[in-house]
Amino acid sequence: MERTGTQRILLQRITLITLAVLSCAALSTFWSTASAEGRSTPPLAPMSLTDFEDITALQHDKLAPIAVQQFAHEHALALGSVDGEFNWKKAEFNFTPLGPGTHSWLVQATFEEKLMGYMIISATDQGQLKLSEYGSGEQSPYDRELLSHALERQHLSLTMIHADGGELGLRYALPLLAYWKVERPNQEALYIDATNGDLLPSETLRQIETTSKPMVTIDTVASATSSWLVDSIHMRPTFNPMDNLLWITSKPVKLTRVQDWIQLHKELGIVYSANDRNIFYGGPLPISGYQLWHNKAQSQSVLYVAIGGHTSTQRFVPLDTLLEDGQFYVANP
Repeated sequence: MERTGTQRILLQRITLITLAVLSCAALSTFWSTASAEGRSTPPLAPMSLTDFEDITALQHDKLAPIAVQQFAHEHALALGSVDGEFNWKKAEFNFTPLGPGTHSWLVQATFEEKLMGYMIISATDQGQLKLSEYGSGEQSPYDRELLSHALERQHLSLTMIHADGGELGLRYALPLLAYWKVERPNQEALYIDATNGDLLPSETLRQIETTSKPMVTIDTVASATSSWLVDSIHMRPTFNPMDNLLWITSKPVKLTRVQDWIQLHKELGIVYSANDRNIFYGGPLPISGYQLWHNKAQSQSVLYVAIGGHTSTQRFVPLDTLLEDGQFYVANP
C-alpha cells in the first residue's frame, strides 16, 4: 500500500517535471522566433539596373526636372569636347534649386570628389531652358568660404545663424545676380552677392523677390538641344578695374561680333559696366576671355564672355545678356 502511494507520488512529480520542461521549451521557441522576427526583415526582391536608374532619376527629379538634367549633360559633353583637362564627360552632377518659385538650378560638376566646374541653367518666360552661365575649375558661385568671410564682416557666422533658428538660401535673379539670402528670426534678412561676398541692398532684393514671376512649365521640345560644338577658350590676364578709373570718362566701345572679340585681345584690357544696374551683374568687371558655341542644326552661334576672375568668381555668360544693360570700355583709354 505504501509502495503504491509512493509510486503515485513519483508519477505525479514526473508528470509535473515533464510539463514544466515542455512549457519552457515552448516559451523558448516562442521568444526566439519573436526576437528573430524583430531583428530581421523579409528578403528584398532583386533590383535590376533599370529599376535602380529609375529610382535615382526620381530622387534627382525632386531637385531638378529630367529636362534640366538632360540639358546639363548635353552641354557638359560639349564642354568636354575641348576642355578635357576638367573631365566634363566623366563628371558627376549635383543639382540645387536656386530659390522658391525656382527658375534656375545650380549644377556643380565633380570628378573624383573634386569640384571641376559649374553651370547655372535657367528657364525663360517662354519655358525654354538656357545656359545662363558656366565656369571651369574650383571657382564657383555660392562658395562657403567666401560666405563665411562675408558673414564675419557682419559679425556673424553660420553656427550663430543656425543656433538662432535662422535659414540660409541660395537665390538667383535674372539676368545674372547670384546671391545668398540669410534669414534670422525677428530680424531683417541679409542678402550677400555669391560671386564676391558684397552685401546687397535689402530693399532692392525684397522688391525683386516680391515681383518675381511664378515658375513656368518647361517646354521640353523647345528646350531639347542638338549637338553643340564649342571652340577653344581664349583667355587673357585679369585686372582690377578700380585700379585705374580713367575708363569711366571714356566712350564705350562696340563689341557685338566675334571679330570684335578677336581684336579685343590686342587691347590692354576691357571693362564691362552696367552703370546703375551693376548690382545685377556684380560689376564693373574685367573681361578675361571668351568662348564661342555653335549649333549647326539651329544655325545658331552663341558667344560666351568671361567676366570677373580678379576679385570675384570668373563666369562665362552670354554676350547678349551683358548687352541688355551694360557697355564695354577700354581699361586704359
